[in-house]
Amino acid sequence: MRILRKFLHWSLVIGHCAFAAGALAQTPTPDAPKPARLRFLFLDETPGYYSLKLANGSRQISSNPYEISAPYTPADFKSFDVYKTLPDPKTGSIRPVKIATVTPPANTPSALVIITPRPAASPDASPVYNVELVDSNPALFPAGSIRIINRSPVSMAAQFSDSRVVTAPGEVSLVQPVTDARRRILFKIAIQVQQEAGGWQLIQDDITVIRPKERMVGILVYSAGGMRHMLTAEEIAEMGAPKPGCFWLTFSDSP
Repeated sequence: MRILRKFLHWSLVIGHCAFAAGALAQTPTPDAPKPARLRFLFLDETPGYYSLKLANGSRQISSNPYEISAPYTPADFKSFDVYKTLPDPKTGSIRPVKIATVTPPANTPSALVIITPRPAASPDASPVYNVELVDSNPALFPAGSIRIINRSPVSMAAQFSDSRVVTAPGEVSLVQPVTDARRRILFKIAIQVQQEAGGWQLIQDDITVIRPKERMVGILVYSAGGMRHMLTAEEIAEMGAPKPGCFWLTFSDSP
């Protein structure tokens, strides 16, 4: 009987340990953080394409300035360099020139990277660009909403359906407009003009669509060259040189 009691005791102990070990083995481990999904926007007047220098080579991300790139997800959190093809000041030959370094953020699933040239220290100095990361975390920028980024030198007013907002230069706004049954939104974009106090100039009056589970980013930019890079030489010869002005750029994605 004493042997039987000992056997039962150790059976219970072993069973308890096995259960505890099984419970530990089944406890899910938290997922490791992943690098953010990035889009790039270059607020630059000079022509040329942009690329990333990566450990396994290079990757072109944009063919022109003011062109919002397709999404790119880095392999890890290591910093990478951004290059632009520019003419050599001495030989005139086209060559890639490093303009910025980007470190992928670790605290958000997606972000917009805005890269803007800074004034050169001297005519012979290498170009230096400023890097700005705009967090696109769904907690702050949910599906169904529109984020407005003003990177122009003037205030802007936007109307999306019944939602109206004024955004000062350098600021960001968010609206969650009501759509119709086909997910359409009527919108207007206006900029504040200097000719008269409080005057506004309408620059876009259109319709857009926000699909289910999507969100939209709108960016107001100022181009001193009037987006000249988007025109061919024949178009410029026929219509004349474009005038400086503000332009409304958009893209949509899923949180």
